[in-house]
Amino acid sequence: MPEPATRKPPLNVACAGAGMISHFHMIGWRKLGNRVRLVAVCDPNRENAARRAAEFGIAKVYTDAAAMLRDERIDALDVASPRETHADWVRGAAARGIDVLCQKPMTPTLAESEALVREVGDRVRLMVHENWRFRPWFRELKRWIAEGELGEIQLGRMAMVNSGFLPDAEGRRAAFIRQPFMQHEARLMIAEVLIHHLDTMRYLCGELRVVSARAAYTLPDVAGETVADIFLETGDGAPVTVTGTMAAPGYPPRAGDRLELIGSRASAVFADNELRLLGPKPRTERYDGDLGYQASFDGVVSHFAECLETGAPFETGPGDNLQTLRLVEHAYWAAGLHRPGRARRG
Repeated sequence: MPEPATRKPPLNVACAGAGMISHFHMIGWRKLGNRVRLVAVCDPNRENAARRAAEFGIAKVYTDAAAMLRDERIDALDVASPRETHADWVRGAAARGIDVLCQKPMTPTLAESEALVREVGDRVRLMVHENWRFRPWFRELKRWIAEGELGEIQLGRMAMVNSGFLPDAEGRRAAFIRQPFMQHEARLMIAEVLIHHLDTMRYLCGELRVVSARAAYTLPDVAGETVADIFLETGDGAPVTVTGTMAAPGYPPRAGDRLELIGSRASAVFADNELRLLGPKPRTERYDGDLGYQASFDGVVSHFAECLETGAPFETGPGDNLQTLRLVEHAYWAAGLHRPGRARRG
């Protein structure tokens, strides 16, 4: 494979999608200062696109993807549109030599992602926006692991449990107010939510293999599975579990993750915005959850821009991300939900 070409700053960046998540992307770009220029934003809803453009001082607003890619001088495209549009955006950018940062998942299915990666090849540089692993507490934990603080990983557990899918006293559902598409997403808890956790555990523990999985549909007016438990193992056979539901009565609507890693020398726990090292050299790091959430977007955007400028490889390039997507697909197979007819009960 040829050495990747470098891009000299400032990068001309266009944004595909002006929904809720694009706000966090654009804050990340703005923090890079004069290293980038946000030149255009495209969304089929002109009102949404115009609102984002006004918020971030973006000169051009489009509702037509082909027109933006044709008419603007773009070095990099940031794709934050619905997953079913990702492949078309990536293909359109690749045809014009535009590098791409694409929100997860790359496409709705593993097979589509594999086909897209083959099609794009090395015509442009493609990175997947998998930001969970860029959260400050997980970066710090990775540093502890790399420095040998934990020793060999012997057990890993990560869970997200909250009530975001359940109505509050006024009948509002926090998760669906924030991201309405989730209520109608056929592949929900694993492919939309726990994909982050699977990627994070790969990042921390090394490559993983799905051993078994179970999932359940607990809410009749939600299209996808709302509960999932995935049992994996590391290359050395250490057990790892990833568990989640956003339909847990009594839990807060946006409760954070809980992570436990048990090592041969020490253990680490992340919960309630606190990362603790347990063992002979105990320590505690505390974080602001909201600041850490934005920092994960900042980290992805900064990493993408830096790699374009230097030619360095992306941490979450297509090859790496396909490994996470394979875990997602294998989890659905293990849970018996891989056939289209099993997207709901029966």
